[in-house]
Amino acid sequence: MAIGSTRFFSEDVTHFPDIKDPEILFVFKDLMAASWDELPDTLISDANKALSKNTDDKAVQEAVANVFCAAEAVEEFSGMLVSLRMAIDDSTGLCGEDVKPLPEEFVNA
Repeated sequence: MAIGSTRFFSEDVTHFPDIKDPEILFVFKDLMAASWDELPDTLISDANKALSKNTDDKAVQEAVANVFCAAEAVEEFSGMLVSLRMAIDDSTGLCGEDVKPLPEEFVNA
């Protein structure tokens, strides 16, 4: 039992922007639902189209742009991690019997 801990709920507060444009809303929801390990080409195309769309609601477009940039950064970073893991696996061999130094690009990173 926690003493003094209270959680307050409010149904009119949200962390998501109020998106009126259905095309931008669709892209925002797709970006939030997608696995950022590998973004589908259709989602990238839809996001670019929504971000280049002429709209009065620049704040919403900026929010979608921020989510899209974050998704692209996570995708790139995940790829780097997979490459690093594969390089480590290659350098140690299956059981550690054939140990070699890591490639220079990973040592310098």
